[in-house]
Amino acid sequence: MRRAAGWGWRDPRGKPHIDGPGLCIDTDVRERRGTPGRTAPLAGRVGMEVAALLLLNPDEPAAVRQIAGLLSRAPSSVSQVLSSMQAASLLDEQRRPAVPELFWELAVRWRPAQADVQMVPSPGRGVVNEALRLGFENVEATAGWALTDTMAAATYGAPVGVRSDHPLDFYVPDAATLRRAAHLLGAARDHDSRAATVRVAPVPMICSRRVDPSGWADEVWPLAQPLFVALDLAQDPGRGREVLDGWTPGDRGSRVW
Repeated sequence: MRRAAGWGWRDPRGKPHIDGPGLCIDTDVRERRGTPGRTAPLAGRVGMEVAALLLLNPDEPAAVRQIAGLLSRAPSSVSQVLSSMQAASLLDEQRRPAVPELFWELAVRWRPAQADVQMVPSPGRGVVNEALRLGFENVEATAGWALTDTMAAATYGAPVGVRSDHPLDFYVPDAATLRRAAHLLGAARDHDSRAATVRVAPVPMICSRRVDPSGWADEVWPLAQPLFVALDLAQDPGRGREVLDGWTPGDRGSRVW
């Protein structure tokens, strides 16, 4: 009936049918989808890096070329991420991060690869430490392991109760270091028997912008920035988020959660 009347239509599968004088179209047309970044600005690695950098400096407006230079990313990629963030209301009118919305959006994407190990590395192990890329020397100017999660939060003064023998949590620079740690330190029998958990840093700045606690804390390990510790705590919807509710880092970082 529709064909006889000269109508065009789209069937339930989305396939178009168009008839007219000297014209007949009856074919499949691939659906054109929107750009992923428009609906999920933090879906890619660049998006997570940009979000983390903005949250580390929440009072500064986003500038494409400055961010691209700091992250060693193409300005076009950074510009696309920022446009997607703005469309998702994750930036305010001054192009500063919308707080705490951007933090919680990043927390949803925060799923680092990790491994439980049966030993904790220690200073003075020479070749082993070199292989593990611990980075004990010149902490704030080099990349290396960064203490995070519960023990790091306690060092920063967050309201978290923790035993002295609580397993440690570390970020390492890359997947190769994670595999090396599992080999040299031994894989834990199970999660409850672990001495430590080692995680691959989702963004490089975790391991390249560490905090040296010497001089203000008893902790010997370099620390991840409060932002990254908070992102780890945020993964626990109960206890972790209770800790975040009562924690303001003060002069060691900005509260963006």
